[in-house]
Amino acid sequence: DWDFWMDWKDRQWWPVVTPIVGITYCSAIMYYLWVNYRQPFGATLCVVCLLIGKWLTRYWGF
Repeated sequence: DWDFWMDWKDRQWWPVVTPIVGITYCSAIMYYLWVNYRQPFGATLCVVCLLIGKWLTRYWGF
């Protein structure tokens, strides 16, 4: 039964993977906006957009 192992692996790795991916994604957006447009608020904009997306997903249940 693969569902048992997949659920176990998900719960095991989410506390490790989630912060690393979140920081990497925000820093990539920050780098792109800084190099191309010299905007110092790229990571903040990224976090705000991710939060709005999360709220919309929870509200409409995608």
